[in-house]
Amino acid sequence: MTKYIKKNEIIQLLDRGAEIDQRVFDAVDGEAFAASKEFIEIEGLSNPVNLLIPRATWTKQDYIIKLEDLQLIGTEQDSEGNTQLMLGVNEVSDTFITTSEAISQLFANCGMGAYVTFLLKEPEEHLDLLKQNFEYWFSGKLAEEKVLLRTVVEDGRRIARCFASAEMYQQIDNHILLYCTVWALDKLGFKFNLTSREIKHSKMTLKFTAEDVFKIPGVGSVSYGFTVRNSESKVHAVELIPTCQVENEDGTSLPIVLDKIIRIRHFGKDIGPIIVRMMELGNLPQHVQNAIEIIRLMKTQKVDDLLVYKIRRELVEIIGKKAFEKYKERYTEVLSNNTYNLLQFFGRLNEILVEDEEKKLKVESMFWSFMLRNE
Repeated sequence: MTKYIKKNEIIQLLDRGAEIDQRVFDAVDGEAFAASKEFIEIEGLSNPVNLLIPRATWTKQDYIIKLEDLQLIGTEQDSEGNTQLMLGVNEVSDTFITTSEAISQLFANCGMGAYVTFLLKEPEEHLDLLKQNFEYWFSGKLAEEKVLLRTVVEDGRRIARCFASAEMYQQIDNHILLYCTVWALDKLGFKFNLTSREIKHSKMTLKFTAEDVFKIPGVGSVSYGFTVRNSESKVHAVELIPTCQVENEDGTSLPIVLDKIIRIRHFGKDIGPIIVRMMELGNLPQHVQNAIEIIRLMKTQKVDDLLVYKIRRELVEIIGKKAFEKYKERYTEVLSNNTYNLLQFFGRLNEILVEDEEKKLKVESMFWSFMLRNE
């Protein structure tokens, strides 16, 4: 059994009976992929493709409702042990368990997301209070407000996955995102491994690493990677993140986000702009070459006291003063090593732990921004 899948197999990801899927098929080489038996040289695709073929795992249904149509039936624990709301909808026979993200979205307009989360820590004690607040806002103050309720069925359980604006919402589903990502990575001509994946009904994170390694004399080596994240929580966006890993000759290692993160919001009545943004993935080959050229130049860039001060100030702003103080000794140790170029400095700075994934991404982006400033 081959470890790769063919282009005409991955086309199964697109449900051509849906408008956005058909538009993606037309714009993103659907005809060419459907006619090709060439292998896509990305190892590890089979499982996520099979999982994300439309209707294979999750059944999605949207409802445009008024908030007064919602009924708070009670509370229940989800599969991760978190207490959720159990909701009913007028004229819908099914009931739905929320997600934590959906609760935040539902109570966002009345500023009660954090308060409801607090009440759900002791649901039996606070159920009456939850019902009073629910009635006050959704049968009273905000009763006429329209929302889009997105639901899915997962493992036989009906889930209220998302509450969004009824007028301005266009979801970029995981199956479409996977297809467009594979299309873009295929253009690079590298062999990739899908090194990690997290796929749930409301979010997806995939990390790809290329097998190709670029040797740069006087620097070390550079390997290319790509992360794709899709979430209906907080950012309501897709993030397509080109990355690379620099292995310096002195043994230090530096992960950096490349010069452009592509972000696509889940909003808008027209799907056209979404497809246009996805097509930007076709520029990835040029991104890789630009990164290698700039990294090659960095071996001659010295680290002076002013630059160290600027980097320190920006690092504190990202991770916070408290966290920085926690690692202050390590930071001082890094500075005392008299690093002679920017790449090696950042390679040692990378040894300072950043526990939060979002902040880590900002630090990696900071590395790249300083390289561009000193090009």
